Amino acid sequence: MKNYQIGFRSAAKRDVDNLYRYLVHKFDKQTADKVSASLKHSIERLSAMPGLGKDAAELSELLTGYRFLPLKRNTVFYRIHNDEQLVEILRIYDNRMDIIAHLLNGRVQ
Repeated sequence: MKNYQIGFRSAAKRDVDNLYRYLVHKFDKQTADKVSASLKHSIERLSAMPGLGKDAAELSELLTGYRFLPLKRNTVFYRIHNDEQLVEILRIYDNRMDIIAHLLNGRVQ
């Protein structure tokens, strides 16, 4: 099976940038680099295994068609486009946030 491409929505790119800046400010560049590398590795795994995450409909039926990949401190929300062989990264949330409220308020797109 061919690997899927990984694409990032602009909101997901902002999430990654904001996370990195926060970690540099709160901790240091080394910590930010380590967390970023771990996040990147987790997202890259979706290329070979797009179904790795969970069905977001488990959280709310309004999220049918979306998937999420829970990580240690963050959750990656994404959508699989089988016809394009694309995993579209929509948002990356801190697990301390009320993620469902953000998603249901239309912030996933």
